[in-house]
Amino acid sequence: MDRNIRDRLYIATVCAEHKEIIEKYGVGVELDQFCDPRAIDGETAEDARVEIAELLEAADRCVLHAPFSELFPAAIDPKARALAMERMQQAAELACEYGTKKMIVHSGYVPLVFFKEWHEDRSVEFWEEFMADRDDGLVITVENVMDDEPYMMVKMMERITNPNIRLCFDVGHAACVSDVPVLEWLEAMAPYLGHIHIHNNDGTHDWHKPIFDGKVDMETFLDKVIELCAPDTTITIESLEGLSSMEWLNEKGYLG
Repeated sequence: MDRNIRDRLYIATVCAEHKEIIEKYGVGVELDQFCDPRAIDGETAEDARVEIAELLEAADRCVLHAPFSELFPAAIDPKARALAMERMQQAAELACEYGTKKMIVHSGYVPLVFFKEWHEDRSVEFWEEFMADRDDGLVITVENVMDDEPYMMVKMMERITNPNIRLCFDVGHAACVSDVPVLEWLEAMAPYLGHIHIHNNDGTHDWHKPIFDGKVDMETFLDKVIELCAPDTTITIESLEGLSSMEWLNEKGYLG
């Protein structure tokens, strides 16, 4: 098995050493500045643009994470849904501005608030509407956060007709909110995956620890990703501390 994933590997800007990692290992960057919508049109907007301009001088490729704070694509309130659509449109414009064709979005599922059937139906409607008639080639990948099993997302994808709507599997989220093993998540979602977030935890909290430090056997997981997922499925290290994760990947032969 060829384990080299360097060409599809990214480091998230939530990682404290992301600049050093980009320079040392030549990976891409996941722009997380706009997770906080104040970086789009608020008090931190100018700082975000300056920082991103510097990063894109060092990194040869990027993906963009859309905002998610208080955004619910399957919202019951039409005004809440409209706000989510507005923020997604703003993020899509930024993705095109920065030259990326891939954007990560949160599913917005909230247990005990949304019935799963409602969330599935409204998510299909929202993402199909958002992606309708786009001519910019943008691909969105819908990420699990508080989703407690993969099958709701898989059912959504079975109904979606737009090929530029795919899934993002966040391994750390699944490890701490779901009783379903991460390999079962991966096997279910693999046909629809466009992106993966890797970080680790002990199952009690979303700690975003180094990829080798937690309950997830990351070596087994990554080998399964290489086996099951399309070659254009990209991967972001989303650990808060990333240098040790890169060193681990290098030692295991994942950087070529």
